[in-house]
Amino acid sequence: MLELDYRIVGATRPSERNIPVFDTAQRKKIAALVHSPEVLAEICSTEGTPEFVQRTDEAWSALSWSWYRRFGQPVANRYGQDRYDQVDITATNPRISSTRFDETPEGLCWIWHDLDISKVDGSFIGEWCDTAEPPVILNYRDPRDALVSLINFVEGKTPKGFGNFYERRVFNAILLGKSTMHEKIDYALRDPYFLARTEFEKSLWLLNHPGVCKVRYEDLVGPRGGGSRQVQVDTVGRVLQHVGAGDQDAEKIADRIYNTDSWSFHKGGTGGWREAFSPANEKLFNELYGDVLAQYGYE
Repeated sequence: MLELDYRIVGATRPSERNIPVFDTAQRKKIAALVHSPEVLAEICSTEGTPEFVQRTDEAWSALSWSWYRRFGQPVANRYGQDRYDQVDITATNPRISSTRFDETPEGLCWIWHDLDISKVDGSFIGEWCDTAEPPVILNYRDPRDALVSLINFVEGKTPKGFGNFYERRVFNAILLGKSTMHEKIDYALRDPYFLARTEFEKSLWLLNHPGVCKVRYEDLVGPRGGGSRQVQVDTVGRVLQHVGAGDQDAEKIADRIYNTDSWSFHKGGTGGWREAFSPANEKLFNELYGDVLAQYGYE
């Protein structure tokens, strides 16, 4: 999505390349969603000043956190109660929670680690079902590789740390206290509150919905990640068609998407779970998640 010049909102680390940048007209539209007509007029009267930028930045922050909440994301747990409350403190439009998703700024890609349909605002679901907008992509990976990758990430093996979600500090300390990878995997499988415990189950509605573009990690990585170049290009092409960018060159974009400089990159390969799992780990995983493997096609 970055190669298509989208900016990113949601569960990702902000950087100069991915944070949204808005012009004056967009800032006014954002402020109009967040504030009452009286406050909006006050903000617009400061156009061209640092105060205008500051207040419209605050409006965007309130609008984005409002959508975090409406998408059922655990805002207070991951970011703190102050982020959750920021919407109510900043917004002066009492109907902010009834604004439509198509009113949010264009050129943004919203990324979540999970999308629990029982927690998503029903008005968004209705809008999506009625209009098929925004286009939705489910990106998933072999659950066994995903587990090993998450353990490595939360343990701090990636170059730039394990992110800013508060809950990860707890699990980082726990994993560092385990002496072997086998012990870490066993713990991660047994703790019902370990990260990503239920994400695959919560995404089954996305996996089965005909309007969702399903994309496997193994199909995107190409030869550098242990996959196929042709499958990589074909998969990129499917994504481009799904987001209305079918005129873009899938070959060129495929050349650039395997990014070893990504802040969360560790090894980026496929099938690494076979070296990391003990026979006991594999047996326990199959007992707990054999059905998940089957439904996602990783038997």
